[in-house]
Amino acid sequence: MILYWLVRACSFLLASLPLSAAYALANRAAALTFLFWREGRANMIDNMAHVLGTEASAQTVRATALKALRNYGKYLVEFLRVPKLTPQELLDRVTFTDFRPFDEALAGGKGAIVVGLHMGNWDLAGGLLTRKGYHLDGIADSFSNRRLNGYVQGLRNRLGMQVIPRESAARRVLQALRRNEILAIAMDRPMSREEGVRVTIFGSTAYVPAGAATLSLRTGAPIIPVGVVRLPDNRFLCVVDRCICYEPTDNDEEDIRALTQRIMDALVRWVKQNPDQWFMFRRMWPAPETAPELSST
Repeated sequence: MILYWLVRACSFLLASLPLSAAYALANRAAALTFLFWREGRANMIDNMAHVLGTEASAQTVRATALKALRNYGKYLVEFLRVPKLTPQELLDRVTFTDFRPFDEALAGGKGAIVVGLHMGNWDLAGGLLTRKGYHLDGIADSFSNRRLNGYVQGLRNRLGMQVIPRESAARRVLQALRRNEILAIAMDRPMSREEGVRVTIFGSTAYVPAGAATLSLRTGAPIIPVGVVRLPDNRFLCVVDRCICYEPTDNDEEDIRALTQRIMDALVRWVKQNPDQWFMFRRMWPAPETAPELSST
């Protein structure tokens, strides 16, 4: 309950401040969070080390991780100010490179699956899509606090999006695609070896959800990669790729893995170009397995 009222208070405060002042407040909060949140800081640094590669210094990796957290702070400011957002401000702040891939995908009548990452401001991007007349359903995790969950998902509803709780998504995502709607899925959710699909990202093995590839292969819904990038003036550019074409074989397991790899290859290039805009606070790559000790007998 305390967290709910804290979020409501922050939303009220941030909406009452000029945007520049709200950004400055979030910037300071991010710096303090980075200083004291040991687990999150370690995860962010490990993730950024994979992205930047061995040629990047430890100082550069740490600074980029901190900048990513500060950009996430800006995202939170923008999200909590949604009740104050006007339709014109949304149109002014978000630009899509192309809408044709959505129209071409939906022309098949099987819906479309938009895949993306936690970058830029995916909520404002989704809001603009709905403003343009597209019906968008987004899969999201639910908060255990019902009041907080209702408030957060209510802000997304204000933007025109329909939220599908991840824990009850199985039937609803199929219904959305049958209605020829757009389903949005974030691919950068670290999974265990047992539950996820093995892919190679930045030269290392990671495990990500199989949902997008599985749905596409079973329903025929096209997959459209979209990257949301924050520009220097805090507007957003949504880069829309052409649909991923994949010809399935008679090996379902390999098809899911290969298509998921194709998806991640399309998405991570935006992380490579804008590493400080990727918000990932869980360890994306599993720690290397230690070799078993040899018996002395």
